[in-house]
Amino acid sequence: MSPRFLSVGVSGLLCGLVLCPTQSWADLAVIQVLVDGQEVPLPLSRSSAPSAQPLLISSSAREVQFHFGNADTTERPCPRLRYKLEGVDEGWHDLPTSSTKILARFFDHANQVIGSEAYLIQGETPGWRYQVETSDFVLRQKHMLAPERAASMSMAILSGDPAIGVIAVDEMLVTVKPRADGPTRSFDLTAARGTDMANPLGTPSNWFREGSRAELAQLRTRPVPVPHPVLVIYDDDRARFGNWALRPEKAIPVNAGDQVTLEWKTAHSLGSSGPDIARFSRLGRGTYWFRVVAVKANGEPTGVEFSLPLLVVPPLYKRTEFWLVLLAATGVGSALISRYVQQRRLQRRLQAFEREREMENERARIARDLHDQVGAGLTTIAMLTDWVRRETAPLASPEVGRRMDSVCQSAVELTRAVDEIVWAVNPANDTLDRFVNYLTQYSEQFLDAAGLSVRFDIPSTFPSVVLPGKTRHFLFLAALEALNNVVKHSNASVLRLAVRVNNGRLQIAIEDNGHGFSVVVPIENGTHEGITNMRQRMEAIGGEFRITSQPGQGTRIELVLPLPGASVRGEKS
Repeated sequence: MSPRFLSVGVSGLLCGLVLCPTQSWADLAVIQVLVDGQEVPLPLSRSSAPSAQPLLISSSAREVQFHFGNADTTERPCPRLRYKLEGVDEGWHDLPTSSTKILARFFDHANQVIGSEAYLIQGETPGWRYQVETSDFVLRQKHMLAPERAASMSMAILSGDPAIGVIAVDEMLVTVKPRADGPTRSFDLTAARGTDMANPLGTPSNWFREGSRAELAQLRTRPVPVPHPVLVIYDDDRARFGNWALRPEKAIPVNAGDQVTLEWKTAHSLGSSGPDIARFSRLGRGTYWFRVVAVKANGEPTGVEFSLPLLVVPPLYKRTEFWLVLLAATGVGSALISRYVQQRRLQRRLQAFEREREMENERARIARDLHDQVGAGLTTIAMLTDWVRRETAPLASPEVGRRMDSVCQSAVELTRAVDEIVWAVNPANDTLDRFVNYLTQYSEQFLDAAGLSVRFDIPSTFPSVVLPGKTRHFLFLAALEALNNVVKHSNASVLRLAVRVNNGRLQIAIEDNGHGFSVVVPIENGTHEGITNMRQRMEAIGGEFRITSQPGQGTRIELVLPLPGASVRGEKS
């Protein structure tokens, strides 16, 4: 069947034409045509001969259904039908049927059927020439497994309603391979012996006929390789059937789990007379002819045919004049849409600028409040605490003195932390050069207080690049963590701070001459928690963290950050 069809069939179109040659074309009619489920007017009537006027259908239709019938309602035998759509199909198609098959049945020891396997037979074998004697036979094979409690198996060749056609079977062989160890057995089911085997109704010794018309099961003589009888079902009656069945005494012994292989050669031509419906999908523009022919049971044409012309035209949207009008309308519409889009884009930009300006104003306000209120308050606390410590020093115990020193130191550290937050929040510092200046000043003061010498390797100028608040804050915290680690753990005397911008990447290197450590030693008990913090902060802003260190050779830490385009302001955090 062509893949362009959803399903194909014909509804009683030519019933009675073969057996009643005097029947006129007036008995035939197209009952209904549906296009995408909607009925369309027909170009011919019930009482007229087929018209040359084609049925017009749009090429945008998804499916076309043809319902055919016979105006003469008298019950008559129907011939076998074939169909094709000229312009789509290269050959004829038989109507499908599922009633013809080769059936294997398994029995238990009580001769009750406990399972079956079927091989469906449809269509026409290659090399079919209308007669069994002159047609080519093809090899078929089916593998089966004997079910539980199986004791024997039998074979049958079945035909039934509504199948019409001819099937011939030759050289049928059953091979049984035991589940357990044992020899493989073969059973030849060819109809080679019997009574009057040259007669179509002869009696094979291993097969018998059955069915509502048992005489449909016949014998034919195949001339190759030497003349010998073959089993044939010549079914020209859709209402009745005839079958071949293996005689009970010829049943094949099997056991549960045996592997059974059935081989045979067949030549057949099978179809049906309907009724059914013809459905065609997605037909392209052009002229088609839907043709139905009546054939004999063996597939030989009778010369009786009915055809309907079909013209598939493009829909409106596939016509030149439609596209010319649409093109003009599209031009006008595109201009209007473009103007609207530009206006909306400009409005969004203005709104984004306004939101950014408001955010920067809010950040500036927060920075002022922190500096003027929190920072000033912490400075006052530090000063007062230092005054109290000095005034009470002669009278206070050593423990009280230590606690006062701790309070004073905490106030100073909080003041420094607030200064860092104010610097991070203030939008005026969202530039690369401001960041580098702050980092160098802070590093110099911090390391000088710790008693370390610092050497700077800083370019005189930097590109005009914006660093969002979150980015420069995390970058500063990572650098501050590196400085703290040098002061607390390295036992270094000199620290080198280098800043470079290469290939759009900011590189900050912090290198000391301390005792170093092994970076491959697993982190235990939080010993190198600062390294984890630095790496996480750099990853959070899309940067990289690198560390190089060996015992006795100092430590080098690199913070690498991709820079945004020059003079492009990023999102503020």
